[in-house]
Amino acid sequence: MSLRYRQAVPAPHLYPEDPYLARQSARPIVFRLPRRQRGTHLLLALAFLTAIGFAAVLLAAALGAALFYGYYELGERIYPGVSAGALDLGGATQPEAVRMLDKRWNQEASILVTNGLQNRLFTPGELGISLDARATTQSAYNIGRRGSLMARLAQIYVSWKDHWQIQPMVALDLQTARSALEATNPLMSKAPIDATIRVERDELVAVPAELGYSLNIDESLKTLQADAALVLQNGVLAALPQPVPAAISDATPLLTEAKRILDQPAIVQVYDPISDESGEYPIPRAQVASWLRVAQMDHQPQVSLDEAGVAAFLSDLSGQLGQGRAIDAARYSGAIAEALRIGNPARASVSHPSTRYLVQSGDTLLKLGWRLGIPYWMILQANPGINPDALIAGTELIIPSKDELLPLPTVPNKRIVISLARQRLAIYQDGVQIAQHVISTGINRSPTQPGVFQVRTHDKNAYASVWDLYMPNFLGIYEAWPGFMNGIHGLPTLSNGQRMWANSLGRPASYGCIILGLEEAKWLYNWAEDGVIVEIRE
Repeated sequence: MSLRYRQAVPAPHLYPEDPYLARQSARPIVFRLPRRQRGTHLLLALAFLTAIGFAAVLLAAALGAALFYGYYELGERIYPGVSAGALDLGGATQPEAVRMLDKRWNQEASILVTNGLQNRLFTPGELGISLDARATTQSAYNIGRRGSLMARLAQIYVSWKDHWQIQPMVALDLQTARSALEATNPLMSKAPIDATIRVERDELVAVPAELGYSLNIDESLKTLQADAALVLQNGVLAALPQPVPAAISDATPLLTEAKRILDQPAIVQVYDPISDESGEYPIPRAQVASWLRVAQMDHQPQVSLDEAGVAAFLSDLSGQLGQGRAIDAARYSGAIAEALRIGNPARASVSHPSTRYLVQSGDTLLKLGWRLGIPYWMILQANPGINPDALIAGTELIIPSKDELLPLPTVPNKRIVISLARQRLAIYQDGVQIAQHVISTGINRSPTQPGVFQVRTHDKNAYASVWDLYMPNFLGIYEAWPGFMNGIHGLPTLSNGQRMWANSLGRPASYGCIILGLEEAKWLYNWAEDGVIVEIRE
């Protein structure tokens, strides 16, 4: 900086004789300050302003820190940037964070269980997964509040700048998870298909097996147990599949057996044990072919016939029998399928429906039972509320099915026929009479019940306590009343050894049973197995 001073009037008396000096005295006089003093005041001003700015910044930072501390520390809030999974917890109080976590992970979350082919959605609870919302909240709250001051500040900075992910605290109930996977296994499995045989263009061909699959529950549980928290966060559990091989892998060796079944005649013999009628019904070859199956029997594959197909055939056949008769498909389909498979005669007995009867004037239960071939007590039992001693004309009665008198499988090639009028017992085998014997049946006050019955019991020496009688070679055939069985037997004896009715054969003499000679009764006892039909005619 230069300061200039100019004199208005030069001093004339100073050096007048020297012109040079006179000229020099007319120039301005310049004084120069030292260079190091330049800008001192400006620098001081700038320094002052900088100090004020820095102080303001420090004050603002201190105020911001105070506000930050007050909001998060005094407010007991989770620091910003802290999250559990995709759920941001920054700024939330602990109770708020607990509610947020419970709602997000325990209530609203779902987990897709997939084997790559089928999918099933579950709630976490259904898979035994539960988030511990309080423990997870505490973990989030601890960020920035543990360790030295520098460590806490570093945690807060990292959380604010880059976000801080905490691991959700998850509990796993393995038994619940196993139960859920076992329950869904049928829906996420495919059963293997065994090799089989079928007819194509009238030729038998072997059809190869198909592999199945199911869930590998143990391995899937290991995956879940290894990181249940990750499964909860991702919402996906990979349920590992495992192959399930077919039990029968090759049906080629069975083609010969299948051809044998198809080539033999397929006939169902239908027998009516009440009317003693028989009929034969052929089954078309194509229909039998449609029933061919391959099944595991006795630990090895064998050809079988589909019982459901046989049952459908029998149901259709029932419509051809008439008189309300039918074949019990559920009862006979399995036996007929097996008989056709091994080449034995396929037989079935028809069943009869219950009927209705309109009471006529003069009817009694005893008369109706005698005429209809049903013990009177069975009619009474089927019609509760009627007065057995005073039937009202016009009343409709239910007459039980005669099948109720035949509880055992019938023996179609044997039959015993008893004539009350002739007092004779005839024995038939394969439709041919092979023997006939004189008998005694029940007296008038205790008659023998007409009807179609069957041999139901064998007793070498039955005892009738009502009459103190021992009855040798007793064949029980029907209940005269509940718990009291009438039957066929040899000449009885009293408990004192007295033989009864030895001279009465050929006329009614018993209390309802059919009496034979001793030898005849012994032979019949051995010939007639349980199930043989016994027809008693008037």
